[in-house]
Amino acid sequence: MDGPKHDQELIDRVVAGDLEAFEALYDRHADVVFRYLVRVMGDRQIAENLLQEAFVRAWRHAPTYRAERGQVRSWLFGIAHHVALHELRSQRRRPQGIQLAGDRDAQAAVERVREPAPGPAEAAWAAVRRADLVRALDQLPPNQRQVIELYAIGYTQSEIATSTDHPLGTVKTWMRRGLLHLRETLEREGFDAT
Repeated sequence: MDGPKHDQELIDRVVAGDLEAFEALYDRHADVVFRYLVRVMGDRQIAENLLQEAFVRAWRHAPTYRAERGQVRSWLFGIAHHVALHELRSQRRRPQGIQLAGDRDAQAAVERVREPAPGPAEAAWAAVRRADLVRALDQLPPNQRQVIELYAIGYTQSEIATSTDHPLGTVKTWMRRGLLHLRETLEREGFDAT
């Protein structure tokens, strides 16, 4: 058995404390999650450490997984995303003169994404816009939401097709429909994309 149903079975067994199921889940998804972490962090060593942390969190938080919110792989990407963001924030807080072994590439990645902090008004407006976008994303069917989220974190449509085990044409259709639905929803709610 392969695919989302198999993943759901594995998660159910992980929730019950089945270590073999957890190992199978790791074997199925670790490679693609690792590639994502390398892309975000720019350092294989840091990505390896974060991969382990992400899967430890997946083990601990398996009972929180909800199939109606998306596939297991998307859930794992979400965990990895939070772990990576936490690491990037930690690196920003480190004093400039202190660099841990293997930190130089990650520090360069942090420098590339640094932006000046917004003022209170801009931060409040950005929070409102983010909340509107999250609400609109939640209205999408899980397959459309998943491909848009993966695309947003840097995956190409071909990579999404490979990682989700769906034909490229299907991924393109889901993305097109999802983006159209997002635009219609946001326009109906008066969301200004500018």
